[in-house]
Amino acid sequence: MSETDQEKDRETPEDLVLWLMREARAGNLPKGPELDAALTALDEEMTRLAGTLKVEHLGPGVGMADMKAEHVYRLVVRHHVWDTTTAGWGLKICDGLDNNDLRPMWPVQGVGRLRRQQLVAALPEFFRGYAAAVAAAGKADTPAGRRVKELAGLL
Repeated sequence: MSETDQEKDRETPEDLVLWLMREARAGNLPKGPELDAALTALDEEMTRLAGTLKVEHLGPGVGMADMKAEHVYRLVVRHHVWDTTTAGWGLKICDGLDNNDLRPMWPVQGVGRLRRQQLVAALPEFFRGYAAAVAAAGKADTPAGRRVKELAGLL
């Protein structure tokens, strides 16, 4: 393996979701294509995990902090209905206001630059809460439950 290949391997984490969680727990807010790839991987993995576990979770707010509106949008795991042809389990950013029934607004990789910073900062709290919900449902010792605990930093 050439020196350039070794450098590339060090720069590109194999498990993008676990890398993102480590960065978030350390208080780092990654940017650029690495974050884009990690958020896409997070969306895909949460679709698989949520579909397997089928445990709902209402996570922290990721509304606009500068307007003191964090509660307006929330990280939510559940069976989401986007429209008449698209539905499924996963993690989405949903309208958190009482009159909107947690309507999905964006996939995690679909939010703007400022909300991405809030999203990454909220991920450790989200995964701690989701791991607790999975444990309360009696599914913590399944392969999917163990992966949620790993992402929460509990393993």
